[in-house]
Amino acid sequence: MFCKPDNPIILKFMPLCLFLLVLTFAGCLGNLQTMQTATDTPAPASETEEASRPLAELQLSTPKTNYAAQEEIPLQLNIQNGKFDLLVPFFSVATKGAFTRITVKGANGQIVEPKRAITQEHPQTYVTHDGKSVRCIHGFDFKADMKQELTLKDIQRYYRLQSGIYTITLAIDLEVYREFIIEDHPDILELKRDLARLQSDPNLQAAAKADAVNYYQEQIKLIGERHKDVVEDIYLPVKSRRGQASLVSNEITLTIGE
Repeated sequence: MFCKPDNPIILKFMPLCLFLLVLTFAGCLGNLQTMQTATDTPAPASETEEASRPLAELQLSTPKTNYAAQEEIPLQLNIQNGKFDLLVPFFSVATKGAFTRITVKGANGQIVEPKRAITQEHPQTYVTHDGKSVRCIHGFDFKADMKQELTLKDIQRYYRLQSGIYTITLAIDLEVYREFIIEDHPDILELKRDLARLQSDPNLQAAAKADAVNYYQEQIKLIGERHKDVVEDIYLPVKSRRGQASLVSNEITLTIGE
């Protein structure tokens, strides 16, 4: 049982005491939360680095850094894929078209214009798939952690470089696609066309049609088995493009003498 205080002074200061008690308790909770936050274990550095790792990396290099005025200057490009399998255009990672966007600057930072463009051919073609003609480009299955090494034989074929110091960088807008198609062997394509015509023939009796269909299907299977170990080109349907990643290489410095 609580006793009712009779002292008017106690009655007067009791609300103030209760308020100070509440503030003290809240402060203790705040300190506890601060301690808990401070003792949380931060994410390991390796996980942070992995999360910030780019889709792919470009590493540009040359065999040496000093060249004579008329000497060939080869550029070497290493494309290091990240942790994902990527379906990308063949010309972007497997041909000299990867060097299309070179930037050359003189010692004063002024950009050197090319005397001849490095072209990047990416013709579209139509590939038959499931009886339909699909518009595609030649593709490349860029596996996770895979490296691609490319060489431009002589940058002096494209840039007129006088004696001096130059810096060079390279950029690639790497397109990424969702799906690919493997074009059938020409013999299989012909058999499939014949099979389609046979199946749509209204004058062929059911029993004869069934025998013919079985024959064509067996032939298609045999040819497929015969060529299963052949490395086949893949094609990327144009409509399956999902986006692109902008990649920029490191900067290298060249000195060209008299």
